[in-house]
Formats: sequence, structure tokens, C-alpha cells
Amino acid sequence: MTKEPTKCAHPVCACLVTPNGPYGKFCSEHCKQAGDKIELRCDCQHPACR
Repeated sequence: MTKEPTKCAHPVCACLVTPNGPYGKFCSEHCKQAGDKIELRCDCQHPACR
């Protein structure tokens, strides 16, 4: 049984994260570093956030 992807933990990011991904609950290093910081838009450079 596989888990469904979840939304990235960064508040403004729209990306989905697969379980056991390389950045944990985040989709990228950018989102992991930004953590809970409030941004006007996500800058992870993934298509969902462009």
C-alpha cells in the first residue's frame, strides 16, 4: 500500500511531495530552507509554482 502525495509543507507552495522524498515534507531545497517563512509566491522553480 503506497501513500498518496501530499502538499509541500511550505505555506505558499503548490507542489505535491511524494512520501520518503529527498527533502522530507518539502518539494525542494528552497522550500526546506524557507520553512514557515511567509513569502508572496513560492520560488522553488517547479511548474506548479511558476
